[in-house]
Amino acid sequence: MAMLYTRLILTVGALLVDICHKHVVTAQNYQLTSSCGGSVLEGGSCTLMCYTGEASHTAIQWQNGTTFYRNSQGSCSSTSPSVQTDYTTSCPSSTNYTLTINNAVYGRDTLSWRCDYQFGGRQSNQLNISVLVPLSNVTITRTTMSISCAAVSNPPPSMTLYRDGMSVATSPVAVEGDTGWTATINYQLTGTSRNSLYYCQASNTQTSVNSTYSYPDIAVSSVSLTNITSANQEVGAAEGQPLTLTCVTSSSYPAATVTWFKNSVPLASGISNGHTSQSGVVQTTSTVTIIPVRSDLGHKVYCRATNIHTPSPVQSDSARVGVWFGPEQVDVTKPDNTVALENRNLTLTCTVTAYPNLTFTWDYIDGTPVGGTTGSVTGSSTWWSQTLTFRPNKDKTAVRCRVRNTKATETGSASLDVKYPPPAPPSITKFQTLMFEGDPETISCTVTGGNPLATITWSCPGTGSASVSDSGQTRTSTLSFIVSRSQNSQQCQCQGAWLYGGYNLSDVRAFNVSCPKKQQPLNAEYNITGVIAGSTIGTLLLTLLIEGLVLIVLYRKGFRFGNIMKGTASQKSTRNTEIEEMENIGYSSLDHVNSPAEYPGDKEASEKQHYTQLKIYENTNVEPSTYEDMTEAPPESINASPYQNSGGQSRVSDPDYGNK
Repeated sequence: MAMLYTRLILTVGALLVDICHKHVVTAQNYQLTSSCGGSVLEGGSCTLMCYTGEASHTAIQWQNGTTFYRNSQGSCSSTSPSVQTDYTTSCPSSTNYTLTINNAVYGRDTLSWRCDYQFGGRQSNQLNISVLVPLSNVTITRTTMSISCAAVSNPPPSMTLYRDGMSVATSPVAVEGDTGWTATINYQLTGTSRNSLYYCQASNTQTSVNSTYSYPDIAVSSVSLTNITSANQEVGAAEGQPLTLTCVTSSSYPAATVTWFKNSVPLASGISNGHTSQSGVVQTTSTVTIIPVRSDLGHKVYCRATNIHTPSPVQSDSARVGVWFGPEQVDVTKPDNTVALENRNLTLTCTVTAYPNLTFTWDYIDGTPVGGTTGSVTGSSTWWSQTLTFRPNKDKTAVRCRVRNTKATETGSASLDVKYPPPAPPSITKFQTLMFEGDPETISCTVTGGNPLATITWSCPGTGSASVSDSGQTRTSTLSFIVSRSQNSQQCQCQGAWLYGGYNLSDVRAFNVSCPKKQQPLNAEYNITGVIAGSTIGTLLLTLLIEGLVLIVLYRKGFRFGNIMKGTASQKSTRNTEIEEMENIGYSSLDHVNSPAEYPGDKEASEKQHYTQLKIYENTNVEPSTYEDMTEAPPESINASPYQNSGGQSRVSDPDYGNK
């Protein structure tokens, strides 16, 4: 009775010791319990506790199917045969034995355990140990023909395959193996399904886990430089300012690698890359920022992209770098050895260093339009030009070329020395309408205007060389000469010529020369006026007195003596009758002397008969028929006639003529 009571107390105590977290198995004899409640996480530990209730039982055996491990109080830490390496045993008391499973493994430790007396007969209850395998990994494998997924866990998993986010397959019932329960999917790829994105999702009663994405083997098919719309298009920025270019790749997997080039040289700085996932594939965006300098103008910039599935990199179109700066060094020139002629086409060229978008504007320096036609803007790199063809205006001294772009405006100009002919023909001046043989004369020819002044050429018979003088815009050519009778009725021409042609004008005058005939002796049978002296001394003295007075008056008046005209054959004078009357004022016309026989033997009276006949000559040509031959020469006082134009001035040009 006491033994039974004691066993009851021990049984109750054992039950109280086994906390609520432990699974209690009622044994018929020995009692087997565990610290893990029958389930242990893979890699964890669980302790089995065997309560014998009999202190006299100094040895027990552990059973897990067909394997028996003997454990005794004397050597409690060892068993025979030896337990697994990860197993340990102990004896907390004379009635309690333990076996601890460390680093639990599904295939080894998923067992059913019992404990019993070493000789049998006290077998405990059976305790099933379950090793839990966490669902922590789902593998996915892809080939060109199929997609495979697998997941292992305990409790058993199930699995679903997704294509581009849509469920396309589920796994059959999981199969148990050494590592746990395995669920699998094997999905065949055909057609466009090969280009899709796949993943698997596995789940059990404890959790749900997704596989990684399975991307197709997608090469980079293209890369675009988004700053341009066509190849070799210009992209630019102001000199010294940043210029950012962007390349975007086609979707690929894995992500593309982008490299930038400028003039075939890789760029190492200023590059930034970004990746955007779209349904599992990746699109790569790459930017590069450069600071352009003038030497970069016209350089080509492009990018290349590649991944592991792209044997040869793909390349974008190239962009030309534009470096913008304002107009500099504006020059306006004309062709060498070209003269600017009024109203004749002249071509000027305006050149400038600038970039880009140049606009040329032409005008005169005073702002008035220049007219004409302009050529197209031509050039290369930073040098540009435009031509202007127009007709210069002599009143405009400079043409201006204004060049502007988005950066600045600059102006250049060209000074013009416009050549133009004189506006009027030459003009002969100081040309007397009547000239006298032997007189010195000076004539002039003037041309006004023109740049340069015209050249004056004389074509004038019987003249010498001319002298030329300039005064402002007037050129004068002066010709001095002695009048000769050979010039009479001849033409004297002043010809104007201009250096650049288009001016060939002249002025023409005709000589009118008065020429006196050879002087002849007076003839007694002709008389206009005369004084007949008597044979008496008184009459002679009176005659001499009158003759002296007449000679004095005639010389003072400038009259000349000529031959005595025949009374009936003399020509009628063409001179103005008033002038003739004025010239003869104070003179008397003596009656005709019939013959020297009236004064025979008086030689002096005979001479006076010849030389007291007076004739006033005009400064006009006299026909030879009006003169008679004379047998004697006149006295010296008569030969020294005023007809010789003493003082070099003709009577026609004498303003005081007839007033003396």
